Amino acid sequence: MRILILACLNNEGNALGGAEKTIINLANWLAINSNNVVKLVSVDGNAKPYYIDERVNYYGYKSVNGSKIKKHLKLFTNTKDTIKSFQPNVVISFWIQPIFYATLIRKFKKIRFIFSERNDPNLEYGKVSKMMRKIALKKVSGIVFQTQEAMNYFEDYIKEKSIIIQNPVYIKYNDYILNTKTDNRIVTVGRLYEQKNQKLLIEAFNKIKSDFPETTLEIYGKGILKDELQDLIDKYNLTNRVKLMGAYSDVIDRIYGAKCFVLPSLYEGMPNALMEAMCLGITVISSDCPCGGPKDLIQSRN
Repeated sequence: MRILILACLNNEGNALGGAEKTIINLANWLAINSNNVVKLVSVDGNAKPYYIDERVNYYGYKSVNGSKIKKHLKLFTNTKDTIKSFQPNVVISFWIQPIFYATLIRKFKKIRFIFSERNDPNLEYGKVSKMMRKIALKKVSGIVFQTQEAMNYFEDYIKEKSIIIQNPVYIKYNDYILNTKTDNRIVTVGRLYEQKNQKLLIEAFNKIKSDFPETTLEIYGKGILKDELQDLIDKYNLTNRVKLMGAYSDVIDRIYGAKCFVLPSLYEGMPNALMEAMCLGITVISSDCPCGGPKDLIQSRN
């Protein structure tokens, strides 16, 4: 069987995100543990944010820039050309655009398409993307959700060809010794976008700073809100206590030993960063946000 996995690994975007990590690890697992021919193609960007096994045939197109119309046309062309040249039996994607473009082309109708919803299906998409998703989901062979709450958003005909598969954790049992000694850091990991709500975390830290004078806050990630968040840090005179750390592929090593991990997101799927922090033995706090991922992971204690 020939399996094509379509991604968007754009260096200028969120290449170190949870969806990116999961789709690369999926490609690795399929290439290592089956006799299938596996090709991973990024239709927007040629980043390699995580390890890609040599048995995976990887190709990345250059990042698509310019107007929205130009970008959509290029993504359509990249998707069509990739499928035409590789002739897959199955196409898998976590991004709606490639699946949408592929299902529009009649000569690809014999291919089995699988789409995985990676975030809140209501809040993640704008009007155009929701329209694309509605059309594509009618034609795909199967849909993977991470939570029951996400699946419940859709109509019965979608649920009938769906399954819930929670995210795996890419930490082996003996990779890290659970720390009984922790330092005075609060940490969070996520792209610097409105969804991740780091502004709330900075404001909360400002209210407790006097009660915990030795504690610092480290915010890992990059994104369009970097300057705005730094301005907020400066406003509260927290420059020596709150740091925007940037994005790193070895972020697990960097947060290891922290006293507390906080996920203040407005919405999430099944957050990898939260699960990884839990596996490191870090005390975690999360917003009870849609579509239910944190609630499925955390048993609250009073």
